[in-house]
Parts: sequence; structure tokens; C-alpha cells
Amino acid sequence: METHDDVAMTFWEHLEELRRRIIVSAVAIAVFTVLSLSFSAPIVKVIKFPLETSMNDLFATAIETLGSTEGTTLGFFALALRAGTSHVNAELFKVGPLEGIMAYLKIGVTTGVVLSLPIVLYQLWAFIFPALNRTERRFAVPLFLIIVAFFALGAVFAYFIVTPVVLHFSAQLFPELPNRWDLEKYVNFVTRLILGFGIAFELPIVMAFLSRIGVINANGFREKQNYALLGICVMSALLTPADPGSMILMAVPLFLLYQLGIFFAYLVE
Repeated sequence: METHDDVAMTFWEHLEELRRRIIVSAVAIAVFTVLSLSFSAPIVKVIKFPLETSMNDLFATAIETLGSTEGTTLGFFALALRAGTSHVNAELFKVGPLEGIMAYLKIGVTTGVVLSLPIVLYQLWAFIFPALNRTERRFAVPLFLIIVAFFALGAVFAYFIVTPVVLHFSAQLFPELPNRWDLEKYVNFVTRLILGFGIAFELPIVMAFLSRIGVINANGFREKQNYALLGICVMSALLTPADPGSMILMAVPLFLLYQLGIFFAYLVE
């Protein structure tokens, strides 16, 4: 009976700790959301960056950051890219009075969640870490950092590469029609694309985990590449706004990540 009370007390202590950490996370999200809504002008510039940025200009800037390019082949290539720089010829507009408010709130909440992620992840980590044994703790920190790094890599890839390419491609279709894009739909498009790529880039981690628990090994992944390619195409259609450009730009890196996942699965075996 005493043991039962001890177990019950321990359970309620853990429940109280979980409640406290959820409250801290919620407060952090609320505070950063309010700050984001207070400084919306820089956030709007970040949201409109893919719309106002030319891929040629980005590539030229990347080449120039490699070092002095004057009088070199790379310098000439950077100048040629800048000569062909063009922005997306599109105009964002609001359909009704509530749409601006909804887009404003979505941008603020999304930015607040992103800025509060370090605090939220720390609260989650602090709650789970004491329950791990010594061996699990040794692998937990590198695994956590790898998961965060792959998500960030996918989000950055979507923001700087995929989104501008898709917007340019879409704007050039049906040139006789003006590009007047709904503000709320544009915000949803950019947010969904970034989150979708961030989640999709976790594929090698999932494959390594499945191999670690014995569901399928590296050879099994290698033998099922054709089915994996079909699944990647389906997942790309679900995680992107379902236009051919963004689907292809997700499917190709995902298949390369699948090959990396085979290597990860081989390592954990």
C-alpha cells in the first residue's frame, strides 16, 4: 500500500512538472507572438523576401562571397547572372477587411513559435532527459542536434531556393494574365512550404531509427528504392502546395536524402 502511494506520488509529481513546463512554453510563445505583432514590418519583409528576390541575384552574391572575383571566370559569371536579374512581377492584395487581420495574426503567431522554439525545446528536453539512462543520454544530445540541424537545413533550402523558384515559375505561366496573389494564401503557401521541407528533411533520421529498432535494415531500404521513390512523390504532393515545381524540388532532394538514410541505417547497424 505504501509502495502504491509512492508510485502515485511520483506520477503526480511528474504530471505537475509537465504542467509547469507546458505553461512556461505557452508563456514564451505568447510573449514572442506579442513582440512579433509589435514589430511586424521586418517580419513582412522576411515573408516577401522570396517574392522580391531573384535567384540569379542570390547565386551571384554566393559566388562573390567566395572571394575576390574581379577579372576571373567566376566574376564574369556573377556579372552575367546580375545582368539577368528580375524580380517576380506580382502584386499581393487583400480580398476583404478580415483577410489582412488573419494574415497579420498568422505571421505573428508563426514567428512567435519559431522564436520561442529554443525555450520550448529546452523545456521538452529538461522533462525527458532525467528519465534516460546513461547510454541513452550519450546518444540523446547528438541525435537531438542532428534532428534540429536537418529541420533547419530543410527550412533554409525551402526559403532560399524552393520558394523563389516556384514563385518565378508560377509568375511566368499565362503571361497574358496579371499576377495578383491573395495575401493570406501567399502567407499560407510560404509557411506550408518551409514547414513541409523541414519535416521532410528528417527522412534519414527516421530511416536510421527504423533500422535501429529492427524494422528494416540498410539492404531492405536499398531493395525498396522504387517503392520509396513512389512514396516520396506522394509525400511531396501532400507536404507542398501541390504545384509541379515545388513537388519536383522536394522529391529530388528527398530521394538524395533517402540514399543518405541508407548510409545512416548502415551505420547504426
